[in-house]
Amino acid sequence: MESTLQHAVAGDSNRAFAVEQHGINLIPETERRGSPADLAWIWAGSNIILTYVIIGGLLATLKLSFGQALGVILTGYLLFALVGYGGVPGARAGTATMVISRAEFGRRGNFVPAMLSWFTVVGWEAVNIVLGAFALYALFELFGFTLGTTAKAILLVILVVFTFTVAVLGHATIALFQKIFTWALGLLVLSIVPQVLQAPSLGAIPDAGASFATLSVAFTLVAAMPVSYANCPAEYARYLPRRSSTGAITFWTFIGAYVPAVIITLIGYFAGTVTDLTDPIAGFKPLLAPWHFALFVIAVIGGSITNNFINTYSSGMSLLAMDLKVSRPTAIILDGILATAVAVYAIFFYDFTSVFIAFLALMVVWIAPWWAVYLVDAWLRREHYRADDLVSGDGGRYRYGNGWHRAGYIAWLAGVIVAIACTSADAFKSPFASSFLGGADLGIVAGMLTSGILYWLLARSAARDA
Repeated sequence: MESTLQHAVAGDSNRAFAVEQHGINLIPETERRGSPADLAWIWAGSNIILTYVIIGGLLATLKLSFGQALGVILTGYLLFALVGYGGVPGARAGTATMVISRAEFGRRGNFVPAMLSWFTVVGWEAVNIVLGAFALYALFELFGFTLGTTAKAILLVILVVFTFTVAVLGHATIALFQKIFTWALGLLVLSIVPQVLQAPSLGAIPDAGASFATLSVAFTLVAAMPVSYANCPAEYARYLPRRSSTGAITFWTFIGAYVPAVIITLIGYFAGTVTDLTDPIAGFKPLLAPWHFALFVIAVIGGSITNNFINTYSSGMSLLAMDLKVSRPTAIILDGILATAVAVYAIFFYDFTSVFIAFLALMVVWIAPWWAVYLVDAWLRREHYRADDLVSGDGGRYRYGNGWHRAGYIAWLAGVIVAIACTSADAFKSPFASSFLGGADLGIVAGMLTSGILYWLLARSAARDA
């Protein structure tokens, strides 16, 4: 009965500026349209963000030479190709990432990764709200306004209401806004590149470079960004025709995210060699002409909004994947209230920058091994799933033993343990990483390899036969 109801929404329920009617149910073939190239706009718009400036500044703080920084940036962001591949099951099954995850962890067992996914994305929503609010305050102060607590609160409400309204409207509205924002924000970012590149003197960029241990920490900071998108790509591919090319979905997602990530991180690196980016917004002020600085601040505001379009939308999907019995818009509203509360605390009561790196370190520990299990399972199944079983009440073929898939959990938890042991971030330095790895941070790589290989060994026969 439940799987039949998943198809009950009739007509075109995914139009721009109308509330999308679908949640985690299966998207009917009659409502699928577009091409994989459309994904490039969604992913480009969501990656023209200040976070990459922060990461680039951190690479400069770590004293990486230009060659080292370039190498870490170009290789670390290659993981966006895996984000692209992770979207392919969405086109095949017609549902969201954390619903497809039921195939790896079981109908009941998937509650835990779905809950962690929701918690992580709420954290990213709060990060973007904070960065967007700080930029909005800086813009008003740039034009001579003195902002008190009340004025800041009003501006915060405006920012939040616009962001969450678009997310409530849904997929088609997000896709439209992302294309517009990609052009607008892309041009703004490119306009500041010449001034930033003129600012550093040759002596400001380190020549000698950093040690392997430092490079591994730098790689983790960079790779954490594509890893942070691991739990959401399928929802943006699920409206594509079922037979859309695997290579095209992977490529256009990758190129849309990779290009802005590389450019903006390099901007942050060059800026970080000559100015203090502890405050990543104010740090750019001495590098840019006043009107260019205003454009930069506007780009920061826009980027925080576009990134939160997909964060908020995907967070609602994670809540629904936890079997929360509400509609998709209601899930997003609940999610928005919590994320805004976290952001208010960070803005008005706590030092936001002191917890940013800690958040990245904790996030990758669970999500990188989970991602490896998800990707290996998709590869073993050739991205094909029994879609009705994914959304059925009892789990169908994906019920496994009492709703839990033992192979998925063994592989995932083993990878988490290894990732923790190999972590050497400021927030947490494991004794193993300090003593045996020389302080190197190999958490992402080691965690993903452990979970991926172990899941392949434990589940390859069952997954191929499914």
